[in-house]
Amino acid sequence: ACARGYAHAHLRPGQMEVARRLAAGRLSEIGGVLAADIDETIRIIGYYRGTEEAYARLPAATRQWLDRFTDGINSYLSRIEELPHEYRLFGFRPEPWTVHDVLAFGRLAGSDVNWLTGIGMLALSDRADWPTIWAQAMAFNGGAVPSVAVGGDAEERQNAARLAALLDMIGTHARSGSNAWAVDGERSASGKPMLATDPHLGILAPNLWLLAGLKSPGHEVVGMMPAGLPIFGLGRSRHLAWGATNLRARSSDLVDVTALPDTAYRIERETVRIRFGFDRDVTRRVSPYGPLITDSPLVDDPKGRRIALRWIGHSPSDELTAYIAGAQARTVADFRDAFSDYAVLGLAFVVASADGDIAVGTAARLPERPLETPRDLVVPMPAAGQDPWAGTVDSRDLPWIVNPAGGFVASANNPTARAAVPLTLFDTPPDRITRLNDRLAAATNVDRDFMAALQRDTFSMSAVVLRDAIVDAALSAGVADRIPARLVAWDGHYEIESKGAVLFEAMQSTLAPQVYAALGETDVFDVVRRWSWFRYKLAADIRRLSPDQFRAILPAASDAAAGADDDFANWGAMHRLQLRHVLANAPVLGGRYVFADVAAGGSNETVMKTAHEPSAGRHSASYGSQARQISDMADMDANWFVLLGGQDGRINAEGFADQLPLWQRGDYIRIPLRRPAVEADFTTVTVLTPKR
Repeated sequence: ACARGYAHAHLRPGQMEVARRLAAGRLSEIGGVLAADIDETIRIIGYYRGTEEAYARLPAATRQWLDRFTDGINSYLSRIEELPHEYRLFGFRPEPWTVHDVLAFGRLAGSDVNWLTGIGMLALSDRADWPTIWAQAMAFNGGAVPSVAVGGDAEERQNAARLAALLDMIGTHARSGSNAWAVDGERSASGKPMLATDPHLGILAPNLWLLAGLKSPGHEVVGMMPAGLPIFGLGRSRHLAWGATNLRARSSDLVDVTALPDTAYRIERETVRIRFGFDRDVTRRVSPYGPLITDSPLVDDPKGRRIALRWIGHSPSDELTAYIAGAQARTVADFRDAFSDYAVLGLAFVVASADGDIAVGTAARLPERPLETPRDLVVPMPAAGQDPWAGTVDSRDLPWIVNPAGGFVASANNPTARAAVPLTLFDTPPDRITRLNDRLAAATNVDRDFMAALQRDTFSMSAVVLRDAIVDAALSAGVADRIPARLVAWDGHYEIESKGAVLFEAMQSTLAPQVYAALGETDVFDVVRRWSWFRYKLAADIRRLSPDQFRAILPAASDAAAGADDDFANWGAMHRLQLRHVLANAPVLGGRYVFADVAAGGSNETVMKTAHEPSAGRHSASYGSQARQISDMADMDANWFVLLGGQDGRINAEGFADQLPLWQRGDYIRIPLRRPAVEADFTTVTVLTPKR
């Protein structure tokens, strides 16, 4: 563990320091007054809250593992000879890490997309059409990305933009995404189960993940470690391989605590230190149901309520032991039991066993709520004796499906199965899970090439549904000649060479706001345009237009498609993938921190997700598939991984972006488990000698 912490700090010191400051609400010590409101909001959420109790209740072996990992980080930082670029740029020196820093960073990574989405929607809750907005959100189960109001005065718009930036930073770790699937030995070429997984997160350089292997008397594992955490989030041992997707688990509530007396709150005070500015004293109120999120300068409830954030992540739990024990598990049942004290982030795990089992299951801690649709975004305080949070369920109570008759399992952020409690609030559309199920149901003799091709699949069912709705409306309105023939013939694949994808995106982005203007529902559009279900809703709403209405709005969309047709040779010319450091968002100097700009396939809800804002012009993906794994349980050495970027977080280092070409052509790095294969594949050896 000490050597692993040393290696993390060697490869990713700047990235880890920025993440630690984000979790602690200390960005303004770097960025000055512009980050002060973000810091205050982070401190209200309170990622450090409860870390002391969480550390105290760790089993002795886990506590020692965490202690030694932290020692390894500090050992490297105390010996660092050349400060990383981020340190030099912002003028700060390395500070020792504590175990609480590591635990708080884990909590940051476990942020709940439900409250991220809910806070974004809160500003809309006093609109006359709010019941319609909420009902449609529940009907479509929509909203992976928070929607922020665009109206109001200049200050409100500025706060909305800063809130969006905050949610974006947290979303780098917590946003919904990822695919994972496994086939059994009957479907594989090797006769043993195979697993594939690709997490979807913010597309940044350096990557969130580090590729690693570890062999000791107690550990034998290869896989992906989050930089700064002593766990293998995705990986392979001698016995098991595992992948995971964000379940979007319903592990939080926004609670109206307006009726509580002032005496019911615990008061917390501290100071936000601001670079090149005056420090800010912050007072936080913590109710029995969690911190008052409406105390944040970025969160305003238009109804004037006091709203608390109630989150499972504020209670002690033990994710470290879960991951350590999971990597040591021998069977699917062992793996499931390992996560009994796991709480956040709620995940759907896909597991493949060398013994031949495959499984998909739920790892989370959830309140024992009734199975009913919530009436509103903000819930009332529970009546005495009727608190659904009084009891919880964990991985032992939640659904696990082992060895289904179809011979495969898959997850793409969809609920694993019906449970005794509601698993999700804002679900994801069926594009990716349907595509995976269709391809896997027809697959035989599955090998690495099949898995790799499926990880790069670019078909979007929702795009075809929306395209067909546009064509049908044009036929009904007698203006079918305004729809480009190549769009009508488009197969729904966002391949780099596709021209149909260019035409579709240009037409969709131009047509959508006009549809809602014609329906008199511009406010609804402001909310739903960022829902992951948006294309399905837009298709349904196009059918509500009269032929005259559609005939009036189509020309602008047709002109946009024609313009994009002239401007872009194919989808790859329009849709780009940039390797961007977080500093790329800085004014003036930001362009220096874009390290690659290449053509990309995929789109918002394709298996190879490269998510982007709707656009009729050149744009880049900001979020999506950014790491890949394939493992064949027939061979301990048959494990292949690749990062979008590279291992080394030091800007312009040889390994900073060297895996990008592999990523582009769908290739991988083999990371074997057996020592002879490791020595053959990795010929550079670094020896760390403990000081005696």
